[in-house]
Amino acid sequence: MPRSKWIYLAYFTQILVFLNVLYTITRGAWSELPTALGLFIISLLPYLFTWKTKITFPWFVYFLISLAFLIHLSGYVRGRYLAYVNWDVLAHTVSGSMLALVGFVAILFIDRMWQLNLNAKFMAIFVFLIGLAGEYCWEIFEFIVDQTLGGSLAGKMQADNTDTMMDMIFVLIPSLIIAVASWYYIDRVGKEKIMDDMVKESTYKI
Repeated sequence: MPRSKWIYLAYFTQILVFLNVLYTITRGAWSELPTALGLFIISLLPYLFTWKTKITFPWFVYFLISLAFLIHLSGYVRGRYLAYVNWDVLAHTVSGSMLALVGFVAILFIDRMWQLNLNAKFMAIFVFLIGLAGEYCWEIFEFIVDQTLGGSLAGKMQADNTDTMMDMIFVLIPSLIIAVASWYYIDRVGKEKIMDDMVKESTYKI
């Protein structure tokens, strides 16, 4: 089965991530360059993983990962966190969706490799909790950065308790949506077929 044409949307989004790195260089913002390069390299990992293992994820996994990094990177280097009041909300919403999707892929592999025979409901709960756990860890990271470095390139990462709680809420909502969608997708298509489609071209035995 050929790959979805929507994968090109993910590729285009990844190119935009790289263009933000170039933007940092052309401005001569050398203090921002390590962060920009680091985020870009991390955003490449799913593509490099697929290139190395021939394990292919659904197109929306690549897209949401690239989109999350694009929003964060452009927020820093283009000042959008400071220019737009709700940019942080957008970043957390997309990042929450991305983390939940990573959880979706992870539980499929865990179930197959460990032969757990998990049902769709349990897998959806796992997806939801991964989104929440990722946000919990991120808020701790923001607190540490603020306390030790005085903030990030965009200033203080946590304005106050309300800001932190709103961030967590805007991760909870997409995580719940992705979890319900995962439940429906697994129940309708079948986890075996989903996994078979991802690993069919790989030489790794999963």
